[in-house]
Amino acid sequence: MMQFKDDIRIRHRPKQTHVHWARFWFIIAGVGILLGALVLGYFYVSLSPMRNDEVRLQRFVKKETNIATVQQISVDHRQKTTYAITGTTVSGQQKVAIVNSKMNQVKTYNRDNGLTDKQLRQLILTNYKPKKIYSANISEYKQTLVWEVSYKGQNNTLNYVTLDFKTGKSYRVINGL
Repeated sequence: MMQFKDDIRIRHRPKQTHVHWARFWFIIAGVGILLGALVLGYFYVSLSPMRNDEVRLQRFVKKETNIATVQQISVDHRQKTTYAITGTTVSGQQKVAIVNSKMNQVKTYNRDNGLTDKQLRQLILTNYKPKKIYSANISEYKQTLVWEVSYKGQNNTLNYVTLDFKTGKSYRVINGL
């Protein structure tokens, strides 16, 4: 009889732990979703001051000028912060409004008096031969409306050029940053 009990003990294996891969992947996916939500929440909160400024700028420009629809807002931090707002009036005329950082002064200009986007692009391609144009924004420089253009030069350096809004005449050029 003893032999029989010994055989049972020999054949009896301890219970193996089984890894549930579905549970493992579910936990990994949950952690990924949680991290993604935290990152998106961080960006939402960190960009809220910029969104608030844009809303305030749009309200101010619509109240102080005849611009009815805002299409683009750009900011310039050269010596003092100024905003350039491009938009259209109710009659469809293109306008540019330059607003100071305190939002208590605004100057408006007719967008049609300046170079078109196509003319500006052609001027930059012809005169500066960039590998890539990064940005072209309207701004104010020494009480004059200008284009602020940043581009990658042939030697792969960052370059800036300030051009007259109407004529495209160069006011300043910064090469090789």
